[in-house]
Amino acid sequence: MKWLRLFSILSLILFSGLAEAGTEITVNPSGSSDQNVINNALSSVYQAGGGTVHLNAGVYMIDNQIKIGSNTVLTGSSDAIIKVSSSSSQWFTGQTGVIGAISEPLNNVEISGFQTDGNCENLPVSYSSSDSDPHDAERLIYLQANSGDFSNNISVHDMKLYDSYSDGVHIAFANNVNCYNNFCSNCQHDAIYYVNVLAGSISNNEIAGITDDCSRLDNCQNIKVFNNTFFSYSGSNNHGSYEHGENGIQVGNQGVSFGVGSSKPDSTEDIEVCDNTFADNGLQAVLLDTAESSNVYVHDNKFVTVAGINTSGISVNGTFPTVEQSENIFQSIFDILKVNFVDSGRTNQMADDIQYLVQPTNQGKIAGGIKIVGFKDEISIDNKTYIPDENTTLVKYEAVKAPSFDNFGTAVDSITPKVDVRINNGTANATLTVNMKWYSVSTNSITKRTVKSSHIETASFSDSCPAPAVLQRPEHITGIIHQYPTYFLVYVPSNGLVKVDYNYDSNSSERTYLEGEQATNLNGVKYTNFTTVNDWMGDIPNYGDYLYVNGTLDPQKLTVIAYTPYEHFEVKNFDYISSNTPSKYFADWFCPSIGMCILILYGLRYYYKYLF
Repeated sequence: MKWLRLFSILSLILFSGLAEAGTEITVNPSGSSDQNVINNALSSVYQAGGGTVHLNAGVYMIDNQIKIGSNTVLTGSSDAIIKVSSSSSQWFTGQTGVIGAISEPLNNVEISGFQTDGNCENLPVSYSSSDSDPHDAERLIYLQANSGDFSNNISVHDMKLYDSYSDGVHIAFANNVNCYNNFCSNCQHDAIYYVNVLAGSISNNEIAGITDDCSRLDNCQNIKVFNNTFFSYSGSNNHGSYEHGENGIQVGNQGVSFGVGSSKPDSTEDIEVCDNTFADNGLQAVLLDTAESSNVYVHDNKFVTVAGINTSGISVNGTFPTVEQSENIFQSIFDILKVNFVDSGRTNQMADDIQYLVQPTNQGKIAGGIKIVGFKDEISIDNKTYIPDENTTLVKYEAVKAPSFDNFGTAVDSITPKVDVRINNGTANATLTVNMKWYSVSTNSITKRTVKSSHIETASFSDSCPAPAVLQRPEHITGIIHQYPTYFLVYVPSNGLVKVDYNYDSNSSERTYLEGEQATNLNGVKYTNFTTVNDWMGDIPNYGDYLYVNGTLDPQKLTVIAYTPYEHFEVKNFDYISSNTPSKYFADWFCPSIGMCILILYGLRYYYKYLF
């Protein structure tokens, strides 16, 4: 069974080339100055308002910067390598990263899946510095906005970042930044470096640090660092850099470094460092600057052949807070933010729930008014607002007799309001029609009898405002199942969905596409802001956009539930595709690879038999 599992994993790595259908530009290496082909694709996607650029396998030799814009996914094959050319001129300055921005700030950017090789061992040592600042140049991913205009929603995941003179990932002045599942090695400043980042995480990374820190947080707030492995780089590509000179993680406030830097409007607050492994770090595992920091919690980490914690030169080994103390603030990153996150746009709010006072105006003997205060179950996705249908307009109205109509001998029998609300051509119109029955009493001067006269008064009031579009969402979905000899893949299209729940044989995983934050406007109307994400959580692993399950599919064990912002339904229809290894790939890749594996295994058996 172990060999079967190894075979399926090797097959998946070597032959899976599945990609989600949609607007996507795919590029291939051209042989030289490959930043041009990548930048052309990124520029096209940016000009179109967003999309995906996918790097096919191969080595992309670059001699200048790659620039990404907002609303863009830059992803690629795990065998796609962006490599700094050894013949490039010195453009690695402190303000120029290998991957940078078309313009700052950036919003909704994802970088994932491929490799970035700084190639520092083949570059002059002088390239390691910008002017006289050590290890300030050749940051692999460098995205910096400014203290007055922050970037939003940046994720870097499933990357291999290595052999650079400076940072692997450097992100400054941003909200909601997440770096996870990355491998960083020989990044000769900080492997993952956040500067004034508000809300985010660093998780499930493997970082071999050298010089400075494996990870660093300057002036950050609401950041959780967990499930990482921080250790020392001891390879041969250090190019003279000081080995074992790194901390595992540094947390604190920083004004400038080596005389350069910029003002940071926020100080360190609400940081949690937990469930990490610190192994053989050259200096301290955790270096804290606690002078102006608050709520920095370090607990439940594992320290292997490394010093513990240092706070401005004062050892605090063994004084970690208890789990219970930490959980009061850090039950999750969402508790830190104190935000009500939801996965549905339904608020169950009615107009009667809204406290809004309409100011009536006089029309003859009637005083009235109507106001469109908002829309029930309104949501926002990528700054565009939507409603579930055209019957969601929320109105408040008032209808009374006019204050001036208070003459002696008159009285009101009834006031009957009628509200009509319609949405036409993107405009919501609300009309209040009021019928008031009233009477007057008079005395006949001759007969001395009292006479009652009935009257009807009618008035109309209206209001209008732009209406959101009705969200187009699926009522049913057809998924795809690829059955391979030893495993199968399950895919459900994401258009119009918030999340998909997969359940198979008592195990489950959830893929989230939209994350909702519920809020209330000035009129008291609840609404939901959705942010685009791409998160997998659960027991069943995934490969790219596909759920990955070993074995042969048993349809009776598979349950898939799709959620839109307003409803959910079971996905029952799947296109079933029985897939075998393509013959060309088999000839060109599989046979040589398996042959190599067999040779390695025989070699291991030989050494094991004769040496042990």
